[in-house]
Amino acid sequence: MWFKIDWNILALDQIPIALRKPSVSAVAQIVLKPLNDLYYKWYNWRIDNIYKLDHTSQICYLRGSLNDKFDPVERRIYIGNGLLFDTQYIFTEAEDIDVWLETESEDETLWLRTEPETADTGLDFIVYVPETIYNTQLDGLHAHIKFYKAGGKRYNIFIDE
Repeated sequence: MWFKIDWNILALDQIPIALRKPSVSAVAQIVLKPLNDLYYKWYNWRIDNIYKLDHTSQICYLRGSLNDKFDPVERRIYIGNGLLFDTQYIFTEAEDIDVWLETESEDETLWLRTEPETADTGLDFIVYVPETIYNTQLDGLHAHIKFYKAGGKRYNIFIDE
């Protein structure tokens, strides 16, 4: 392809045959070293951009890119639905019925599920990550997800248990 250039071979090819000695070829390679370094950076930048273009906000691609970047060996990161459990109502607010789930001596309210576990979260998807990745790379996870997620989608990151 046009973008795969070996600058050392190109330098040697441009030297006349009569001057192709080890000292002259070493000088040509030294002169082209900054250009070779710049080409290497550009080539890696190109590969990164092609990778970003190949991955979209679909769950399978987002999960794959998260695992490629943060957990390439064990691939334990996965994405779940934002609605963990449907909220179970004992009665509607219009009925205005008092239901006592605790005795008078108990001061706390009994919760069947926590708020993040019910359908009232407003989340579109939840990313489950191992605790070690959550504790060390949380900001990187947020930045990576924000880059790939579709506009208007809401998410949260939970520790996988």
